[in-house]
Amino acid sequence: MQKSTTIPPLLILATYMGLYFFSQFHRTAIGPLAGEFMREFGVSAFGVGVLTSSYFIIYGLLQPIYGVAIDNYGSNRVILFTMPLYVVACFLFAISPSFDMLIASRIVVAAAIASVYVAGLKATALSFKSASYGKVVGIYTGWGYTSSLLGMIIPSVMLGQGLSWRQTFIGVAGASLIFYLFFVLFIARNVTEADVKSASEPSMIRLKTLFSPHLILIYVTVLVAYGSYVGLVSWIPKYLYDVFGLERNISGIVAAIPAAMMAIGSPIMGLLADRRGSWSRIYKFSHLLTTFLLAALLYTVIMGDVLLTTLSFSSAMLALSGFTIWPAILRKERGEDSLGLILSIVNTFAFLGAFAYPALMGFVIDLFTPQMVVAGERIYGYDAYFWAFTLCFSTMVVSTTLIFKWISGKG
Repeated sequence: MQKSTTIPPLLILATYMGLYFFSQFHRTAIGPLAGEFMREFGVSAFGVGVLTSSYFIIYGLLQPIYGVAIDNYGSNRVILFTMPLYVVACFLFAISPSFDMLIASRIVVAAAIASVYVAGLKATALSFKSASYGKVVGIYTGWGYTSSLLGMIIPSVMLGQGLSWRQTFIGVAGASLIFYLFFVLFIARNVTEADVKSASEPSMIRLKTLFSPHLILIYVTVLVAYGSYVGLVSWIPKYLYDVFGLERNISGIVAAIPAAMMAIGSPIMGLLADRRGSWSRIYKFSHLLTTFLLAALLYTVIMGDVLLTTLSFSSAMLALSGFTIWPAILRKERGEDSLGLILSIVNTFAFLGAFAYPALMGFVIDLFTPQMVVAGERIYGYDAYFWAFTLCFSTMVVSTTLIFKWISGKG
């Protein structure tokens, strides 16, 4: 085993935040470029949707595999071997001559960089004390939501400056390469005995741990919380356009609000949890407050007030940011042993929620007759959206009830 080197924990956190930026950037960067891809490759909206979804599907499926690898080989070693593949795939994405090549390279991008989030959580868990880990998780996760915003803003700005999407991604690939070289020089050498989990633990014990009642509760509540977040982000802009007639650019700005609220709220919730020493309690009351605010959102839909709708939506997302401290809860209760695998399984359930909720809400909306059809676009009334938003509210009620029944308030 290579001897460890002393690296400041803040440098480790900052480095993994940098790596996490590229992961989050690729998630959202396709949206502003949809029209560019349609024009250049002659594809439909469905084709762009496949391009977008391919990232999330691969990312989610590989989470457990990376969790095991991180536990057995260490975060730094996994990143050391996966990031070069990501850099190459990012360059290939930028120079893809065909749409099939574009999808294939994006899949490789997702496959290579899917390890970053959990690797960062595990690396910081080994570098920071448990008493301050909630704040670390909040900063790390909040930065992720900020990166998602930048993923929507940067491509748009680059296009406005006359640069093509290819030039944008060549720049991203180049920045990724520089960051990887920094990682190799200053971080990758930090390998300790704690980084590598002993493989001597019987698999049945690990399996029993993964399906314990408490972990199942975390799986379900994270699925509901993140699924509701993605579902509301997906449909509220269309609701504002259909019901209130707001311009698309205005209603689209609303889609950036939850990411901003999460970016602001996550560090605050983590800091609050650390100071009170009650991570589970913050998690519980975050869900409870979100439930009440989603009820307020439904009321504003009935009232037909666009300002109150936006306010209740923003407040609900700020309250929901408390769910992001779930890694701190698991670290406190499970320790570092097999933490990578456990974190990756929970993250997989978060992605299941992200897959399911937008589609389920769309299914509910389609149960109603459109008020009109404009250039092939269906325009729905407030009642369709009321019941779609009720799906988020009702599942949050169930989730909150389960949390108060099973999670101890002692933190």
